Amino acid sequence: MTLEDAGAAPNALPDNYFDLGLRLLDAGEYTEAIAMFERAIKLGLGDLAAVYLCRAEALGALGQWDAAELSVNRALAIEPYLADAYHERGKIRLARRELEGAINDFTMAIHIEPEYEAAHLSRAQAYEARRRYADAEADLTRALRLNPGLKAAYELRGRARAAQFKYDEAIADLSYYLRSGGGRDYDNHSETQGYLLILRVQRLLWRLLPRWGRGS
Repeated sequence: MTLEDAGAAPNALPDNYFDLGLRLLDAGEYTEAIAMFERAIKLGLGDLAAVYLCRAEALGALGQWDAAELSVNRALAIEPYLADAYHERGKIRLARRELEGAINDFTMAIHIEPEYEAAHLSRAQAYEARRRYADAEADLTRALRLNPGLKAAYELRGRARAAQFKYDEAIADLSYYLRSGGGRDYDNHSETQGYLLILRVQRLLWRLLPRWGRGS
């Protein structure tokens, strides 16, 4: 999508800049979206916290993490209790492997909005990266209570459970993930099938030789 496709003619009305930026962002035209958001910011139009936050999302999509974090911070300076801003900054920090900072941001987002399923899912990913598998499992279970159709959470929880040697539960989660079409949606069907086979072998060995899985 180009600016012309989005309706951003040179004489576009100033109050359209944010809407045009959103349309370009949705279309994956991140550089042009940023330009629209910056026009809105320069003119001081609309909900500036939302504009800064959307600009951060576009900057993050381009891998411009420092600029993205700065834009989120601008949003939070305007609206300090904006859960989406903490979630976005957490994702930026997770991408930079700043795991404790990411966890803190996701936790703040959840504190503001306890039923924020995406923040639970994101924090679980950060916990998993820290090898805090029980905490990851707990967050994924909360996310699934909020949204039982969240297919990705079954796959992530299955892996977190496998890391804790909870083979029956892990296999159940991953099997459901495949049956529900998650492997096709996320293009990892064959990979997950192979992982399931490994888990079934490990479960058998665990039952025959309980000490094997404990590294003894």
